[in-house]
Amino acid sequence: MMLDTTVKTRIARFFRLSALGLRDELKQLRLRGPRALLCAETVGAVVLSLLLADAFNLKDRWWVAISAYVVVRGSLKVSLWRSLDRIAGTLVGAALSALAISLTPHDEAWFVLLLALFAGLGLYRAIGSPRSYAWILGTVTALLVMSEAHQLEGLSVYELALRRVCDVAVGISASMAVVVAVHLARELMRRLLPHEEEEVPASMQSSAATQVGTTTGLDRHSWKMRRLRALQASQGAITIGVLGLFAFHHDLPSFPQTLISITAVLLVPLPALLRKQGEDDLVSLRMANRALGCLAAALLAIVLLPFIGNKPWLCMMTLAAGVWLAAHVQAGSTNTSYLGTQFGIGFIMTFVQDERWSTDATAPALRLLGILIGLSALTLVMFATTRIRLWIVSRYAKD
Repeated sequence: MMLDTTVKTRIARFFRLSALGLRDELKQLRLRGPRALLCAETVGAVVLSLLLADAFNLKDRWWVAISAYVVVRGSLKVSLWRSLDRIAGTLVGAALSALAISLTPHDEAWFVLLLALFAGLGLYRAIGSPRSYAWILGTVTALLVMSEAHQLEGLSVYELALRRVCDVAVGISASMAVVVAVHLARELMRRLLPHEEEEVPASMQSSAATQVGTTTGLDRHSWKMRRLRALQASQGAITIGVLGLFAFHHDLPSFPQTLISITAVLLVPLPALLRKQGEDDLVSLRMANRALGCLAAALLAIVLLPFIGNKPWLCMMTLAAGVWLAAHVQAGSTNTSYLGTQFGIGFIMTFVQDERWSTDATAPALRLLGILIGLSALTLVMFATTRIRLWIVSRYAKD
């Protein structure tokens, strides 16, 4: 009963803080100023990425748009590093997964083993690494290629890998084009009007490493941190392996979104692994933020699509409004920043269809279902592994 009360208290506290934080951020919504410029930058990157995706006839438009969305930051240097990390991770992940699939038999055991192996090793290497973003993108890309190779058996695995690389390359190219243009315009304005110089929001000036949880002052190679990183990574590997076993025999809704959700929420700062009893679990908070942000975005997209899906110009305007709102919240306080990020990703993931605009809301609903399946499965695995770990510790303590 005490545990139930504690859980209920933390859930209530999370929703209260989220609601208050969102209210405060929405009060600061403006169409002028450095924060508004950052929002416009993000919108421009996403819109340009979709125009390029249509021009090149890319299939996974949502992944192109997300690639553009997540690398835009308030600094040219940070945006550039995030872009380099994303393309480097994508290239390595796509190449290794394609090679692994081509060299192993297409059967249940190898499929599950490869999914779990790439997930576990990728998460272990990503947690606390200076190049966390590259590691996690490599992991996600490998998992996506392997899942698609199973679902789309008519296509060559190397073609699938190339698709992922092209999607990310187009997305970050659009972002960097917009970011560089804005940077040059800023520099010009500073020279012409020095007194008009304004600072970029501090929350968006952090480095790419900080965004994904690299922390100085802790040795990630110490035995204690290795053990905690291994536990965190094993939870992801077990979850993805079990779901992969199910997906091999059954059509799991939006399996790629399931894989992305699991890996994304498990990448946390090193101090989060040292959480003491009674402190907030950052993984759980990230899961709640992802679920809340994606749920709100998906419900909004599902309601809007039947009315505007066959009007491309109206779809672009609606997408721009959603991305602007997400970027505004993301650039705010640390309490709501991740929620804004997840709302933006969820809105793009559900609102932007695979090929062209459509009034059919089935795909967004399935993608949301895939996200919720991933988070639910991870919750069960985390609960089970924690219980087993506590039982083993108590057993040895008695002995």
